[in-house]
Amino acid sequence: MSSCSSRRPRVAVAVLVLAALTALTGCAKARPLAAPSAPGPATTGGLVLSSGFSDASQLGRSAPTGIRTSFGPVLDSAGANLVGVVDLAAGEQHSLALSHDGRVLAWGANDDAQLGNGTRAPSASPQFVRAPDGAPGELSGVIDIAADSNTSVALRKDGTIVVWGRANSGQRGNADTTADPMTPSVVLNPGGTGPLTGVRAISVDGGSELALTDQGTVLGWGDNTFGQLGTSAPPVAKLPVLITGAGKAPLTRVRGIAIGGQHSVALLGNGHVVAWGRNEVNQLGDGTATGRNVPQQVLIGPGRPLTDAIEISSAEKHTLALLKDGSMVGWGRNNGGQLGDGNLKTRAFATTVRGRAKDPKLLGVQHIVAGEGYSVAVLQNGAIMTWGANGRGQLATSDRADRSKPGPVTVENGVPPPSWVTAVGAGRRHLLIALR
Repeated sequence: MSSCSSRRPRVAVAVLVLAALTALTGCAKARPLAAPSAPGPATTGGLVLSSGFSDASQLGRSAPTGIRTSFGPVLDSAGANLVGVVDLAAGEQHSLALSHDGRVLAWGANDDAQLGNGTRAPSASPQFVRAPDGAPGELSGVIDIAADSNTSVALRKDGTIVVWGRANSGQRGNADTTADPMTPSVVLNPGGTGPLTGVRAISVDGGSELALTDQGTVLGWGDNTFGQLGTSAPPVAKLPVLITGAGKAPLTRVRGIAIGGQHSVALLGNGHVVAWGRNEVNQLGDGTATGRNVPQQVLIGPGRPLTDAIEISSAEKHTLALLKDGSMVGWGRNNGGQLGDGNLKTRAFATTVRGRAKDPKLLGVQHIVAGEGYSVAVLQNGAIMTWGANGRGQLATSDRADRSKPGPVTVENGVPPPSWVTAVGAGRRHLLIALR
């Protein structure tokens, strides 16, 4: 469940202090994570931990009951702890990890070839994704990954995009010309004459995808049933289409993108946020429940635009925004407490995420991730907090109780405490983190 904002530098495992943020199922990445300010364990070299549901081995480790409620290490194909990871993403029942060398690993369900290994066979251990369009070897040169439902996406350092997995509504972005739908393929430009280039961020919903260009414009392809691809796209866009608004004027000066649950969100250069698409549970944050195919400003109250946003992340029916003072707001569905405001009321306006105990707001946040019905915050000291739905242990709290305010996570015996988190991947019912 994912989204994104800017291309960011990758670093070697030995110096993961500035490791990349996750591409989350609908999340925008405005900046790389800073070095944690609190003391942490000796370097764990990009160690990956998982918690939550594992009905298709998406946790990458044993789960005798199908559920783990605390973080434990993902295992590689040799049975050792998976390390060397700088980015994570997760879909409905599969997981992705970006290695420090620019290759991508995938594990879990593979019904729609979302693991990108040329088969439909599931895998309980991480396997490398194949190169696109029949090229030999493995996918390489990747700087960002995203996943949602049964779709996987990678952004390469040359500004091109590779997609694999489900392809029932134009998600491949290549006019459905893939010779073998079980292998990855490159997204084409709007004219279909060659690869789409000049992309600096990606975001994926299971049926639709967004790309942020170096010029600050946004392209979308796939399903447009609810107007999530704007005013210029057909009901199904099999090639990228420029996102436009009123009068079909292009959306410009965008610095971050997110998509989730048939609605799209963009972070603008002035710190305002706009949203468009489906809106039946107020996920557009404009004070209404009216769907729109024209970007509208997200509000904090009637006639009061949200300002000072520096990062956004969207999931199925809710969106989070990180503000420059280190606090957070959220809007949309809140049935599991995913907005973190202490209750279960749906919010049509951006509402402040509360802190622990009686703190009126959560502060010191440097990265946010929206999962389906739950939320995650990485703090400036490198620790993480989770809140929302927890029926499958996805909050890593050692239990399965929902919570409507941010709280700490737990680890299994012998596992390093997650005090230096460098990446997050939020799946439908499972959560991945990487440690410095």
